[in-house]
Amino acid sequence: MIPILLGGLVVFNSYVWKEWKTKHSGRFVVNTVVALITVLALVALILEPTKEVEINDSQAVVLTNNFNEILKDSLLNRYEGIKVLDYNPKKSIRKELDSLTSVIVLGDGIEPYDFYLFDSIPTTYIPNAAPTGVTQLNYTEQLVLGEELMVSGSYSQPIEKSFLVLQDSRNNGLDSIQITEDKNADFNLKMRPKVAGAYIYQLAVKDSAGVVLETNPLSIEVMRKEPLRVLILNTFPTFETKYLKNFLAESGHEVIVRSQLTKGKYKFEYFNTPTRPIYQFTKETLKNFDIVIVDAETYTGLGNTIRKRFETSIEEQGLGLFIQPSDFLFNSRNNDAYFNFKRDRINTVKLPVYAAETEKYPYQFNEQLLVESIHLGGASNLAAYRQIGNGKIATTTLLNSYQLLLNGKSEVYHGVWTTILDKIAKKKGQVVSWQSNTKFPRIDEPFHFEIRTNLEEFGIINEDSISVSLVQNALLPSHYSGTVYPKNEGWNTMQVENDSTNFSYYVFEHKDWNALTSTTNIVANRKQFEKETQKNRTVVVDRPVSLLVSYILFLLGVGWLWLSPKLSAEG
Repeated sequence: MIPILLGGLVVFNSYVWKEWKTKHSGRFVVNTVVALITVLALVALILEPTKEVEINDSQAVVLTNNFNEILKDSLLNRYEGIKVLDYNPKKSIRKELDSLTSVIVLGDGIEPYDFYLFDSIPTTYIPNAAPTGVTQLNYTEQLVLGEELMVSGSYSQPIEKSFLVLQDSRNNGLDSIQITEDKNADFNLKMRPKVAGAYIYQLAVKDSAGVVLETNPLSIEVMRKEPLRVLILNTFPTFETKYLKNFLAESGHEVIVRSQLTKGKYKFEYFNTPTRPIYQFTKETLKNFDIVIVDAETYTGLGNTIRKRFETSIEEQGLGLFIQPSDFLFNSRNNDAYFNFKRDRINTVKLPVYAAETEKYPYQFNEQLLVESIHLGGASNLAAYRQIGNGKIATTTLLNSYQLLLNGKSEVYHGVWTTILDKIAKKKGQVVSWQSNTKFPRIDEPFHFEIRTNLEEFGIINEDSISVSLVQNALLPSHYSGTVYPKNEGWNTMQVENDSTNFSYYVFEHKDWNALTSTTNIVANRKQFEKETQKNRTVVVDRPVSLLVSYILFLLGVGWLWLSPKLSAEG
């Protein structure tokens, strides 16, 4: 703007200097005014000035994956002048959205990490119908060698008499199921890995003739089994403890059980460990265990001093504490209680991964700061843990879980308790603990992760030796979170700089798990945009000012300045 104004000033001054010799003529003042108006008109034509205008009728339809073409045409016919935007997660549409008063989203929906773009825009979401394929999936991404891999979920609109086959990396069938329903079929497949390592299994769909219709990868890490050192404390023996200690002993863990007979007298049981009575809970004593399992009454009766020792061992040494549930736990109103509950009056719960049902107390966990859910068999809000420093305190709302064993569902029982204990067990020799927060990482899309460490100074690098930025949790200084954008498909790694501690995660191809991804996005978009329809917002935009007057003034001015000398000569 400044150069153009200066240029106009130079042109005007040049004209005045040129016409100065005619200053005594009667037309000098008139010509000077006309020249000024002409120059100003020329400047306006070059600058193309605008003015702010309020609008509230600028709509757009945002097209996402698998949108309905017929529905799109219907909207274009109904709303005259509506804009069409193609949503691409890798290309920002922020600029286009800024000038819109409302939008309609069609298809699978916006990626959750882009929801913030629509926070201030009234948005209507018209979802797709349920896609064909796997729409629900549950499986354990990390297994301990000897545990069973269980893959369960739902398949929408399958071809009748087709097969779902769990395959290894060489396409050898490990387990299969034939689908007989034609709308929505639940499936449950399983196998037991024999060697530790990182593997890619396949979930294949085959027709009745054995022709492969679709395959999707399952990334599994099988870790070597390390025995846990477990201490169980009970005021009196219970059936829950009886079956739990047997399960732990059969799994090769070192177990000591202390049951109180009378005041000051205890009964001890030892499994896979030397005889070593435990009477005092000192820091050195607790240091010898990875997990302590105790019923709520016993733990409360230990007194504040001893409970503080437990909390110190949890915080500093990473000890895991599991509190066995009872009515006493749920009805406790202590201000220092680790968990809050609310009654839900539900006495049974389904575990989708195992296609099983089990009893529970009629309570559920209240949302609390620093308390995280432990998913058991695909069900949430059945168990949770509170992070305290390096360790965790956990409990569950499951009731009489040993009934699973009595009903012949030993695999379900083992899976539930393995999940709980693995989540809270003391981490051995692990400088940094990693956790993935993105279910299906993909190229150029954000992969969120968390790490826990007591290292004061450390750095994280990716497989290309590029430093990864971390954000420290203000409430938990040992917790960090980060985000990377993978560039390569397959197994990717991150590691602690100048250390061998690393973390592997699998990056899927964009075609993998299409139906599942679509279903997840549809659910997330419905939840995000389910609020009541809002009125169109008012947007202030810059609209160009009509330049017709400037054109007319410029032409008249130039014409007059061309004609004026000729009139003076004739005169």
